[in-house]
Amino acid sequence: MDNQTNMPIERIPLTQPINTRNGFLNTDSKCVNGYFESSEGMRMFVKRPGLITAPDIPSLPAGKGQGIYTFRNNVYAVVNNVLYKMAVPSFATTVVGSLSGPIATCYFVQTLDAQYLFLHNGTNGYLLNGTTGVFSQITNDKVAVTTIITGGSGYTAPTVVFDPPPSGTTATGTVQMTSGIITGITITDGGSGYVTAPNVTINDPTGMGAAATCLLNFFPTSGLVPGAIFLDSYVIVGTPQGRLYSSNVGDPTTWNALDYISAEAQPDLSIGIARHLNYVLDFGQWSTEFFYDAGNPIASPLTSAPSYQLEIGCLDGNTIVAFDQTVMWVGTSKTGSNSVYLLDGVSPVKVSSTYIDRILNRSPTDLTAYAMKYNGHTFYVLTSHLFNVTIVYDVNEKVWVQWTMWATDDAGNYGEQYFRPLYYTYIGITHVLLDDDNGKIYGMSENFYTDSGAPIYYRSVTNLIDNGTTKRKFYNRVEIVGDKVAATMNIRHTDNDYQSWSPYRAVNLNQSRPQIYQTGAARRRAWEFLCTDNVPLRLDCAEIDFNIGELEQDGVGPTQYRK
Repeated sequence: MDNQTNMPIERIPLTQPINTRNGFLNTDSKCVNGYFESSEGMRMFVKRPGLITAPDIPSLPAGKGQGIYTFRNNVYAVVNNVLYKMAVPSFATTVVGSLSGPIATCYFVQTLDAQYLFLHNGTNGYLLNGTTGVFSQITNDKVAVTTIITGGSGYTAPTVVFDPPPSGTTATGTVQMTSGIITGITITDGGSGYVTAPNVTINDPTGMGAAATCLLNFFPTSGLVPGAIFLDSYVIVGTPQGRLYSSNVGDPTTWNALDYISAEAQPDLSIGIARHLNYVLDFGQWSTEFFYDAGNPIASPLTSAPSYQLEIGCLDGNTIVAFDQTVMWVGTSKTGSNSVYLLDGVSPVKVSSTYIDRILNRSPTDLTAYAMKYNGHTFYVLTSHLFNVTIVYDVNEKVWVQWTMWATDDAGNYGEQYFRPLYYTYIGITHVLLDDDNGKIYGMSENFYTDSGAPIYYRSVTNLIDNGTTKRKFYNRVEIVGDKVAATMNIRHTDNDYQSWSPYRAVNLNQSRPQIYQTGAARRRAWEFLCTDNVPLRLDCAEIDFNIGELEQDGVGPTQYRK
């Protein structure tokens, strides 16, 4: 007869970090749709809040979501190249204006005192006047700047005249002089409809000899990289060629073709830009260059800070997120490996694990990210559209989890997808998110634990566990340690390396001892703990009683398990 050992008890933490052998998440450990919270030496797995939609938050017309931003106590969102304003708290929606060009992600920044909201879609730049509400595209058909060639002499009451455009309105300006010498011309109205820079004439019955030239507005038209920056009264954008263009100081309507600086530390293309502290960061393919405002009187106000250059670039500009005096992004280098980095001061810190790197090295394109704060946690929410997966880094707990959402994919199939809200903003205590695919506006709320009525699949999956021996284990009891709530926990296991799973067994979490018995035998086993009920929930661990078969023959364990 086989001997039996004393019955061991194992506590399996339900705070399982992401572990993947091949870059996919269909095997190995993970936690889904929650976050970790540590207190007094204990770490809990907390279910994330749910998403609410209409009628609590009206949806926008169906279409491709492109971005969302809070400006002057209202929420602005772009869907299908239309900018909408949502008045808070009613979220009553009005159309602000339309964008041209491709339906692509939009990048926002506001200027000093919220005078303007600037945005671009990678092709064109736009301004919303915060005072008048006028929304317009930044065009290059107006006079932007004049240059005095010679000041002449004898001027007493000079005026300036610009040649009229082929169609549109003629530019106007005023003249400055000192001791009869012309010193400058201020543009009062840049006009419209200019194709080339007009001639400039300075008229005065007494003066003579003054000459001036002008330049048309120059907002970059060769394409823009992800990101928009406000620094010291300048709006700054970047081009793939590594040029950083700045607007006129305090005037985002006016751009000078000569007001740029190039990232030249490495011969790589620019991928995206961001502001960090008082620096402008230009992320290249395998390098990152820092710039600061040097107050240069001509051309760009920026100057490179070469001592801070990084030999880490960016894989996708849409992963660059600046928040809380840091920046996170998916970085890459000449070695070709992809990882997630966080800036600590001016030093990059790798925050992705080996397993996260495996996911990223399978997802070289079509990545997006944003940061959000909730319940005292700061999350970096990173989505790979190519592999239909969202992974989330908790900056506080320094751990990665997966978030999912039930939705319909491009083929019309309804199922568990990546976390569909891809754009985020907040106003007051309201967290507002925009779906990337259908124009839905979501609010995130602790009062709801479904996603617009769809269940949240809150689960913890363990690694394969053998308890230090390949002898067969006979599992007698599984008990869930966590909150007592009116919900059902579904428990199943796999004994063949995640190839197949046992049927779910349900346990009432509101019982004093939520447990199941007699769950079979295995040499190595992984467990899944799943709850889909509309309740808040925190889990600590699963307590498992088991026997180890001491004498085995043909896979038979203790006598009470023989058949």
